[in-house]
Amino acid sequence: MRRLPALTLVSTALLIGFGVPAQAQTSAYQVIDRNRATTSAVQVQVAPGRATSISFSQTDETIAYILLADASRVVYSTDAELETGRAKTIFLRVIQPLRFPGATTTPVTNLMVQTADARGQNRLYTFDIIHSSNPRYVGVQILPAIARSQPSPVVNNLNITPDRIETGLSIAILRGYTSIDDPVVAKVRQLLELMRTENMTISEAAHSVGVPLAVLLELGRFVQEERVLLIQSVHSRRM
Repeated sequence: MRRLPALTLVSTALLIGFGVPAQAQTSAYQVIDRNRATTSAVQVQVAPGRATSISFSQTDETIAYILLADASRVVYSTDAELETGRAKTIFLRVIQPLRFPGATTTPVTNLMVQTADARGQNRLYTFDIIHSSNPRYVGVQILPAIARSQPSPVVNNLNITPDRIETGLSIAILRGYTSIDDPVVAKVRQLLELMRTENMTISEAAHSVGVPLAVLLELGRFVQEERVLLIQSVHSRRM
């Protein structure tokens, strides 16, 4: 079985696999750049019988304070007590509606989270809690603020777009170059999500999630190879 050249440059396989065509996949997590998360409300979908996470584990922040405006339909817990200064993830769960004397309720409530980083800087995040029967994501992951950079000319020459990356992934699976249990599947999904929702360049998104550009370039080459094979097949049929 052919191994991807880019994968021989790293200690573990970095090309991911999907069991179904990549276009049918959704990202496991909604990934949000910290700058956007602190300047606008982030929607978080919750569903009955499911836990939804809000994670700051990719940043140097810990959770200092949480305020849930309407606690009649949602409860939360954290991965550590706030007093310890080690809490980095919030878990939301839907409950049967409760009645609190004097309290008001709303279909879309908000969750306010104050964090502190290693330098003592505080940040305030606001999340709108949306009830849904079929959430798109299992949770929200906050990423460090990304320094904007110019697109890589090498990448641009190969026209590596999110759709092209997804197509390359599908081809890699069909050819048996990778499998669904590759450990960086979530990272590439996050990369695609960042490019589409945060308007990041491929270089910025790849740096954010830790995926080498060489892997993405290899996916782009798969698409080129497939097109060449298709043209050759059509030409041979006409002869």
